[in-house]
Amino acid sequence: MNILLTGATGFIGKSLLKSLEHEYNVFLLVRETTDLSGISGYKYFCFKNNIEDLSTYIKENNIIGVVHLASLYIAQHKSEQIKDLISSNVYLGAAIIESAAKGGVKWFINTGTIWQNYIYNKEDYCPVNFYAATKQAFIDIAKYYTEVYPIKFVTLKLCDTYGPNDTRRKIFSLFRDISVTGESLDMSGGDQIMDILYIEDVVIGFKKLIELITNKANKTNITIKEEYVLTAPIRYKLKELADIFSNVAGRKLNINWGGKEYREREVMIPWKKGTVLPNWKPSYSLEEGINLIMNNK
Repeated sequence: MNILLTGATGFIGKSLLKSLEHEYNVFLLVRETTDLSGISGYKYFCFKNNIEDLSTYIKENNIIGVVHLASLYIAQHKSEQIKDLISSNVYLGAAIIESAAKGGVKWFINTGTIWQNYIYNKEDYCPVNFYAATKQAFIDIAKYYTEVYPIKFVTLKLCDTYGPNDTRRKIFSLFRDISVTGESLDMSGGDQIMDILYIEDVVIGFKKLIELITNKANKTNITIKEEYVLTAPIRYKLKELADIFSNVAGRKLNINWGGKEYREREVMIPWKKGTVLPNWKPSYSLEEGINLIMNNK
């Protein structure tokens, strides 16, 4: 089966690409600004607003499905960043699904975020920030294509992720850095509850959804929903995460709790109403994941 993957140079995309290439023929979509050094040897299409060319590329390579990971994440945007957020998270997705639908693609897996649901005990869309709003905007646009074309569209909403070789300034990357340097890190009060998964569990989630949407694993005739969520079985307060990390790493974390204000619309309790992906459950405990981070060379 031929699959088009976007966002292959990102943290999740790199791991997913390595896993998918053992089972599928993977084609990549990149942009002019993409650093290609990590994907040499892979077949790719460079998107330069050439929607018709992309549609032709999809047809010529008999691409059956799309896994769309590419996005721009900004937790608290500035006014001058609105254009880039819309271009990356709305326009790009719309251009790809336009090309995919016209190119005869049968299914499209979109990556969402639990931040599209700020109120933890309600199913209604309520964005935490502008980034989450752009993620929802693309989903609303995609609805048109599922009404007009025979294409399945499913969104997989993710919680926070972590793992080795993560260059993002995420929580465990920060913890690892200060555990090595001994530097002090200003943080909020630390009472927000975190929902976080190890990267390999997220990769398995995408692969399970591909199997579900292509009927490989749909032996029980599960009715496929428009969205699913991957979520950790145990959630911890940020302060608790720091204690677990310190214990596993065997190193003190010099954290100044309360040294920073909570963000505007800080997520204190993560969303609880999503439908967890069928036939998926995380395999890595928090302690195992931290060990793998600390022992990664």
